[in-house]
Amino acid sequence: MRRPNLNHHTKAAVLILIALTLSSILIAQQPSPPAAKPSDPTVELSMIVTNSANKSIDSIPKEDVRVIEDKVEQTVLSVERDERPVDCVLAIDSSGSMRTLIALVMESARLVIVNRRPDDEILVERFINSEKIESVQDFTRDENALLVALNKFYVERGQSAVIDALYVAASSFAKFNKTSKDRRHAIVIISDGEDRRSFYNLDALIKMLRQTGVQVFALGLVIELQRQPLMLGKNPREKAERLLETVTSETGGRVFFPGNKTELIDSMKQIIADLRGQFRIRYQSSHTEKKDFRKVEVKLVSPSDEKRRAIVPRGYGSQ
Repeated sequence: MRRPNLNHHTKAAVLILIALTLSSILIAQQPSPPAAKPSDPTVELSMIVTNSANKSIDSIPKEDVRVIEDKVEQTVLSVERDERPVDCVLAIDSSGSMRTLIALVMESARLVIVNRRPDDEILVERFINSEKIESVQDFTRDENALLVALNKFYVERGQSAVIDALYVAASSFAKFNKTSKDRRHAIVIISDGEDRRSFYNLDALIKMLRQTGVQVFALGLVIELQRQPLMLGKNPREKAERLLETVTSETGGRVFFPGNKTELIDSMKQIIADLRGQFRIRYQSSHTEKKDFRKVEVKLVSPSDEKRRAIVPRGYGSQ
């Protein structure tokens, strides 16, 4: 049989087809390039720094800050003063156990209101038991409206629900839609800290606080609790202090247990200073895999002998 006579164009087409086929085979045999590694996430944390007198300070060099996430030191990008406006829930215990202290409670609450910055907004919450947790004044910048709300407070009998009051306070931020999202959320609770009958437990409250990123400050008026008899071998004052210490340390806030009127007013002034005088840490996390909650610790280093302490949330993410 005679071989077909291919013209010049046909030969060229055949050669191109052969070249493309060989190229495809070689490409298929080469290993695929590794998948691109996701960029390390940037994390932001609020931080309070205190001195040896337990007072917050207003300056800290970036070089003095060490961030440890899940036991691994991270790269700190910046440490700056946190000048963001604050949305604050002022949660006030009005149960019967506060009867002898209600005048001091109102005086300290007024300090929070009159010392707020122009762009800060405050919601006033009154609580007794689980059925009586109410917003006396919704979020507002109107100082007069807030002071009028305090005049509506009175003491009622009831089984105090501190955990539920904090849970409702944290939930209120989800309903408060702001045009600007770059604001801090805080709760200032004034209570003896004795939770007698809450619907939610402590674990549920901590989960809510982590989800909402709320910072809790507490004025623990536990003086009267030491006079109460032991219940099932438990000291009411110790139990109340442990509850308030847990929720504040979890969120990077602080708790004070004043023993008299002077200490009470000084403690509230320090809470106000803490609300204003915070820092904003930005760092590069080396952990890229998905995890619901990461533990964070901040250590301060300095060549001086100054005793400083960094107060930050226990971590970020939900559990």
